[in-house]
Amino acid sequence: MKKGGREYEVIVIGGGASGMLAAGRSAENGSRVLLLERNSRPGRKLGITGKGRCNLTNTCGIEDFIENYGRNGKFLYRALIEFPSAALVAFFNENGVETKEERGGRVFPASDDSASVVRALETYMKRHGVDIMLNSRVKGILTGDRGGFVAGVELGKEGGRIKAGKVILATGGLSYPATGSTGDGYAMAERLGHAIVPPKPALVPLETEEEFPKRLQGLSLENVRATVNCDGRRKESEFGDMLFTHFGVSGPIILKLSGSIVERLGEGRKVVLSINLKPALDETKLEGRLLREFASSGRKTLATVMKNLLPKALVPIFLDLAGTPGEKKCGQVTAAERKKIAGLMADLRITVARPRPFEEAIITRGGVDLREVDPRTMQSRKVKGLYFCGEVLDIDGTTGGFNLQAAFSTAYLAANS
Repeated sequence: MKKGGREYEVIVIGGGASGMLAAGRSAENGSRVLLLERNSRPGRKLGITGKGRCNLTNTCGIEDFIENYGRNGKFLYRALIEFPSAALVAFFNENGVETKEERGGRVFPASDDSASVVRALETYMKRHGVDIMLNSRVKGILTGDRGGFVAGVELGKEGGRIKAGKVILATGGLSYPATGSTGDGYAMAERLGHAIVPPKPALVPLETEEEFPKRLQGLSLENVRATVNCDGRRKESEFGDMLFTHFGVSGPIILKLSGSIVERLGEGRKVVLSINLKPALDETKLEGRLLREFASSGRKTLATVMKNLLPKALVPIFLDLAGTPGEKKCGQVTAAERKKIAGLMADLRITVARPRPFEEAIITRGGVDLREVDPRTMQSRKVKGLYFCGEVLDIDGTTGGFNLQAAFSTAYLAANS
């Protein structure tokens, strides 16, 4: 069937990062391509990525990439080999976006402006002749009589049907639903027989049961170690910075740990975060440090001396948790009290109540079951001609450019396939 005087070989559903690259690359390969986007403009979510700076990728090696996707990382081997981070950087450089590398191998546009990334992808599609239909919500994917192959798409609101032999589903997940990520792709895939791993928020702040984190709202802790304790057993751990908020905790290391925490909370398990405020010191060295501080400040109050060891705002709450009055003189602190203070500095416990909602999640954990997708092509194992890319798949990575790289790599592989 023709639309706007053309026949289409490939229809891409979704105009986000993966959808735009998939459409442009498919057209560059010689296919007649139509991109369908439900919003009034493409790239809305991409435009707010990385607080508007857009962390495109990371310069680490492929093994480190795989590790940063956790349980499903191996699925991405072929995609990352086909379109690695160096190729992605070269692509954007060739399309007018200069890049720069920052701490941790993170790659950003030199302009610190995600809009330049969106413009580059739009220009790329236009240059290769991609037709774009905006404000076009897809009702479903059409299949042949027996459902074994793709036949096109059906649009909502009497938009009619558009035939095509191949469809790339790039609708994203559920994070930031205001940008159009409302889970439509999950429903489309499910109607075609695909299993959906229940979506959960990931890279998401956490609400706590205790009240004291909320009293510390706005306080950032630097160079601490957070460890996940699940049902009394120590699990994942991250070193870096975290932030106390009006609802609990956030910040880089909390976001990195949130995926596994949300998974365990969903299983009904109890999750407690252990914060080591002085990870560079073991128990013996920490007690020795306290002994020296208290011995040299015998007449000073405990609250005054603890400001040498902890952020000022944390001191009164910390001493309250330790059960030692801040007005007590350092020379009067007992060995048992000192040991308890040292123990709390190495193991400040915070019970996780729940994650914040999808509106505050950076990405989605869950999606189309990877066992039903061929990692060599991104094609469905159930419906011939149906391909997946981006966040609609059950893939989620840590912060640092890994999620956008996965989106671009799966899109590139799907288009080439």
